[in-house]
Amino acid sequence: MFHETANLGGQLTEITTAPVAASPANDAEFCDSPGAFMRFGLRRSLLYELHAQGLIQGVSLRRRGATRGKRLWSIDSIRSYLASQMQGAKLTHTGPPKKNRLTR
Repeated sequence: MFHETANLGGQLTEITTAPVAASPANDAEFCDSPGAFMRFGLRRSLLYELHAQGLIQGVSLRRRGATRGKRLWSIDSIRSYLASQMQGAKLTHTGPPKKNRLTR
C-alpha cells in the first residue's frame, strides 16, 4: 500500500492507495481460439464442435466479399458450458472410482 499526503481543496489529506494490477484477460467478453485455449484449455476443434452443437456461442467477423475472417467466442457461454459440465459431474458421481480386478 502507498501512503501519500495531498492538498485537496486547501486541506491536507492523507491518501492510501492500494496497488492495482491490470488484467485485461479477465474483463473480455469475447476471445479468439488461442485466447480460449489460454483461458480454458479448449482447442479450436473442440470449440467448433461445441458451437455446432449449440453449447457455446461464437461470431464470425469478416468483410463483405472476403473469404477469411476472424472467429470470436463468447467467454460467458464457455463459462456457462463448463459450469453445466461440473453440475452434471456432481449429479452423476456417486463415490470413488471402482478398482478393476483382474480375473484369471
